[in-house]
Amino acid sequence: MTGEIAGGRWVGEIYGCQVERLEDPRLVEDALRHAVRRLGADDATIKSVVYKFNPQGISAAALSPVAAVMIHTWPEDDASATLDLYFYREGADAGEVLKHLAEAFGARRENAFSYRRHRPTDRPAGLRGRS
Repeated sequence: MTGEIAGGRWVGEIYGCQVERLEDPRLVEDALRHAVRRLGADDATIKSVVYKFNPQGISAAALSPVAAVMIHTWPEDDASATLDLYFYREGADAGEVLKHLAEAFGARRENAFSYRRHRPTDRPAGLRGRS
């Protein structure tokens, strides 16, 4: 069997966010947990961690067996953040989840790209792992 298989990765950058939202550890954690649920996780399986830097910035992750979402914020740099979304279920709409995360942080601009998973035999030679 060849071709795409369920899951993939989205990488996003958001800019012009509301700084008070980027600096709120509880809001960041809630937004990530909500995103992981939207990617197919059951709430009981989600684990999260938030690290608040001094004087500013947050790195956080929400993880589950079927999805993971990470954020790194730079309030001092155009109130920006990077987001990584990993998902493993068919039908997960990571683009829509990324849009909701941008809205949660009040982003004025966003940029994203995605990777879809493929079976090892379908990957270009430069991307094949060792057997």
